[in-house]
Formats: sequence, structure tokens, C-alpha cells
Amino acid sequence: MILLNNMRKGDYAIKGLVVCDDAARITWVEMGWPGSVHDNRVWVNCDIYLGTDKYFDQKEYLLGDSAFLVSAVMILVFKKGHNRNLSEDQRYFNNKLAKIQIKSEHCIGLLKVQFQ
Repeated sequence: MILLNNMRKGDYAIKGLVVCDDAARITWVEMGWPGSVHDNRVWVNCDIYLGTDKYFDQKEYLLGDSAFLVSAVMILVFKKGHNRNLSEDQRYFNNKLAKIQIKSEHCIGLLKVQFQ
């Protein structure tokens, strides 16, 4: 049985977490969470997070967006603070990360076309 959750606009949704590589190839899928569940809650309860030693070698990590918390295997963009600007190195890193994140957006776009 799949539990569907009623979203704020009256639609039903099932949340999925997709991990893809730099060529937009899917390497991991976690499905079946109610659509109202926060992305980070799905992440910290999935097998790939709970078994990082099994799925990650040293110096391997995932790039995530601001919905996730930083961990040993999750790297996020630098956020600008209330009274501070990002350093030039931090802006450079964010720029490079944004270019890589486009690949994951393309991967999700391809999935949406396939499973409308």
C-alpha cells in the first residue's frame, strides 16, 4: 500500500530522492515518502545516508541544495550571512557548484518527461 499525502494545493504527492552523477545517470533512488515530508528527513532516513561506510569511499561526497544539512557525505553551497558577504573563494565554489547542479536538474527534467 502506498500512502499518498494531500498537499497544500489539494494535490496528492509521493516524495522521491534521486541521486545522479555528473552525466545525469541515476545512481540511487529513495521513493515512497509522503509529499509533505521535508527533503532532509527523507535523506537522513534513507539507506545511503545510514550506511555511508557501505556506499562511500573516502573523499566521495554528494552535492546538495539548501534543503539538506551538511554531513560527512553532503556538501552544500555557502550561504551569505546577515552581516557578512561571501569571500571570493566561496563565491567561486558556489559558481562551480551551480554548474554541476544543473546536471541534476536536467536529470529530474528527463524523469518528469518520462513519467508525466
